[in-house]
Amino acid sequence: MAAAGEIPAPSVPAPPRPGGLASRDATQYPTASERYATGAPAGASQYEETRTSGTRMHMGGGLHIPGASSLYSILGLLLLLAGILCLVMPYRLTDIFFRGERKYYDVIFEELWRILAATLFSAAITAYALKVSSDRRVLNDPVVQRLQLGFFWFALLAVAIHLIHVLFIKSLTLWGLLLGATIMAPTLLLPTAHLGMSGGFGLAVAADSVSDALGNVFAPRRVTFSGVLYSLLTVLFAVVGLGYIILPKLTLKWALGYHAGKRAIFLWQWIGSGMLFLFPAITYTCLERGIQGALWGTVPKTLNVALLVASLFHILEFGSVLATEGISGRWLLPVLLGHWVATLLASILGLSAEEPTAAYEYEPLRGEPAMV
Repeated sequence: MAAAGEIPAPSVPAPPRPGGLASRDATQYPTASERYATGAPAGASQYEETRTSGTRMHMGGGLHIPGASSLYSILGLLLLLAGILCLVMPYRLTDIFFRGERKYYDVIFEELWRILAATLFSAAITAYALKVSSDRRVLNDPVVQRLQLGFFWFALLAVAIHLIHVLFIKSLTLWGLLLGATIMAPTLLLPTAHLGMSGGFGLAVAADSVSDALGNVFAPRRVTFSGVLYSLLTVLFAVVGLGYIILPKLTLKWALGYHAGKRAIFLWQWIGSGMLFLFPAITYTCLERGIQGALWGTVPKTLNVALLVASLFHILEFGSVLATEGISGRWLLPVLLGHWVATLLASILGLSAEEPTAAYEYEPLRGEPAMV
């Protein structure tokens, strides 16, 4: 009780002075310097950049699959090792994989193993891109799911080709099947498990993916030169890969001039599985990120490295054949060479993409009245 004649103290404390330390409560948005320093709003312990439109997403809001990052790292190393073996010991692999007498290995198989190595290197780099996506907890992002689907179908078709050549065509040995399964089975199982956990399978998801893909390829919301290249390459990769699978003898003859046997057809179809599913998934992912204005992100940059590596291998291989022997019935060779030159150009454009400059935000000095 206040004494008689005294003014009672106010029950509510006086408001803090403008610009003082007490004016900052727990719910007030932090200053620009704090946001730029921490990269996240106050009260958020961990934020991660989704690389979709420059926005940030709380780590708890994404999909966390324990061990996914480590498994994709191991898968990438396995594919990298397989590609190196294809480069350094093609004749030994030919002896292990195929039945029958050794004949014309120096003519056909060395070139085919090198092209297969380029496909496996690109798959290894794609596995690293999925590892980055797992670290950022965006494996449930539709764009990343479509990349995983391309990985899944590439491995599934490759496994089917191995089984067909063992059981029906009988050109592959059991040791060849075992080595191929060691490479392709983890490539199949890992995205299968993660797609199942993230809801990436199902008719509704497939219908939405096809609808989005057709719209982005043929009627994109944002038209750029790199986007047009990615759209064109997505279609061309699928068409060329389908030709490798369905017409292996004809396409191999038109590309490299070989009258292919069963063993060369096996390698050519294995390469075709990557052309049909892996590379279209890579170019389409880059296309979507380009439409979103996020081609500068880590994942699309990584995928463009995969395109760069594959294009350099194919240009050197096809270019050397064209320079030394000419066309001579290889009608598909100039088309394939031009296709990979366009892929090289698209990868360079993607790697040169830069992050948009953030707008400058003025922060008032302490004690300076805020502008309304």
